[in-house]
This record gives sequence, structure tokens and C-alpha cells, in this order.
Amino acid sequence: MFSLNHIEIPTLLFWENGNSWYGSLGSTRFFIKPDGSKHQLTVQLWRGPLSMELSEIVATAAFPITEEGLSQTVTWLEEQTKELESSKKATEA
Repeated sequence: MFSLNHIEIPTLLFWENGNSWYGSLGSTRFFIKPDGSKHQLTVQLWRGPLSMELSEIVATAAFPITEEGLSQTVTWLEEQTKELESSKKATEA
């Protein structure tokens, strides 16, 4: 889920149950999945509009599966989105 400039991801219980999540903001796409053995979320990010399998992953990160980790995940995703959008505008100019 997202608004025009904010990313929202599911709650802690969603991740603790082993679910994965695709999302987007602007032209940025991302995939989050839990790694149960390490109790962390693995995040992959790419520029759209194609699927992850047809795109180049431009950034990856891992965060703990905790409330703080979820907050860090959202902050990281929003920062990466801003960077990708800025670089996209610079190359278009």
C-alpha cells in the first residue's frame, strides 16, 4: 500500500507468519520477504515498470523482524525511492 509519497507495509504479525510483499511508489518497485532462520526481512528494490524477474535489482537491504525493523524498512524504502526518482529526473533533463 502507498500514498503519493509514503510507503506503508503490513504489520509485524504479517511478517512473523512468513508472508512476502510486493509494493511500489512512483517508478520504484520493491519486494520484501522474511528470512525466518535469521529473523530478518530481506528487501529488493528496482525501477519499474517491469516485474522483478525482468528488471535489474538496484539495491538490497535486510532489517530485523521487529517494530523498529519495520520502521527502518519503510524509511530505507522511502530514501531509496527519492534517490531513484532524483536520478531519473537528472537523466531526463
